Amino acid sequence: EVKVGARRKINPLLSSTPNGFAGGALPRCPGGAALLPRRFGGPALQPRRLAGHGGAGEPLPDHLTEDILLRLTTAADLARASMAGPSLRRIVADHSFLRRFRTLHPPPLLGILSDPFFPAQPPHPSAAAARTLAGTDFSCSFLPSRDRTWVRHDFRDGRALLCAATDDHCLARDVAVCDPLHRRYLLLPPVPQDLSDLVYHCEPFLAPAGGDQDTDIAADAPLRFRVMCLAKYQTQLVLFVLSSSGPLAEQWRTVAFDGWSALVAEVSEGEDVRSSTAFGERYYAHGCFCWAIPGISKVLMLDIATMEFSSVDLPPSPWSNSQMAFVEAREGRLGLFALSHNLLLYSISGSIEDDPPRLWLMGAVVPLPLDYAYYIIGVAGGFLLLHGFQDDPESYPSSEMPDPDCFSLNLQTMKLEWFCGTELMMPLKNQLLYAGFPPSLSPPTI
Repeated sequence: EVKVGARRKINPLLSSTPNGFAGGALPRCPGGAALLPRRFGGPALQPRRLAGHGGAGEPLPDHLTEDILLRLTTAADLARASMAGPSLRRIVADHSFLRRFRTLHPPPLLGILSDPFFPAQPPHPSAAAARTLAGTDFSCSFLPSRDRTWVRHDFRDGRALLCAATDDHCLARDVAVCDPLHRRYLLLPPVPQDLSDLVYHCEPFLAPAGGDQDTDIAADAPLRFRVMCLAKYQTQLVLFVLSSSGPLAEQWRTVAFDGWSALVAEVSEGEDVRSSTAFGERYYAHGCFCWAIPGISKVLMLDIATMEFSSVDLPPSPWSNSQMAFVEAREGRLGLFALSHNLLLYSISGSIEDDPPRLWLMGAVVPLPLDYAYYIIGVAGGFLLLHGFQDDPESYPSSEMPDPDCFSLNLQTMKLEWFCGTELMMPLKNQLLYAGFPPSLSPPTI
């Protein structure tokens, strides 16, 4: 049972692993000795001196030390190791090493980019890393002023995407990509306005940085990125794409979805086309962006490697009438969570190799604490985040009404944990989430 109070809530069933390492595994030195963090009485990690490597007593070569450090499973362990001595600190601070670490160990979920920022709180395993973000200017107030307010639209790989507020039926004009940790920004050209149809949906967002990285770039160069803007018109669906590097660097190009007319044709006679083709929230899984279109029971997918659109059917009711979130499932498949009262229903996309072949396979059913009403906030860092409100607020005097809580579901273990309290009485539906490493392990991204 979840204990509810005005501030911190601790559920003994929703706790982190005893030693703070994922799966309970401890990193090991050469020779097999386990490395205990200092808070558990263990020695600090020191470069091992091995006989036979250029003479007795010589330091372990950097490439072997790097391989050992890359086996540490969390950013917190890596940060502690970097404080053990100058040689380790030099290796960990190298941009090329940090890139390798980030590739092997995706950044954890640290907080909610609301106003204010809501960090993970103890006993959640991300709480220690989240504390290092105190004072970060996530509003990017260092951007040059505009006649209109800057609005944050996306956050990914340490970058925030902001656009100056626009009138309805217009594409974004002023667009900026910012690095809040290092207070850097890049102003982009305005999205082209060369189509005559009114814009019924305009969605700027960032594409994952790892998708278009080259191996020949300088070690200290910022990671490359792409900005996209999905525009739905009355008769067509167009994606505008801008890359930070390459032959068409900082130039918008367009990709049209030829199958959009066929999807629109599936709207039932007498139904409003605009509302029936309204997009749900955007999710990213296995190299594809996904949007549910409940009005026609479809999922729109964009493969960012091929820049091609496609669509698949949604599972039948109750999925189409529920809050939904797409996640990465096993074997490169697409996972889908639907929130139904106090249950999370999980389904996995099928395959022609299944016997019998199916479009969707029913997976786990995750029960949620009964005394809350829930909203899906989003997915990031290997977690699905939920915002929970008291299901029966009238049973509390107004002065004793408990604060809402956020819960994280580990997508690997299906374990539910208390993430933080919010003190906000409005649902945090579809807020941007911050997944990243502490500032000391985050080189500039711009």
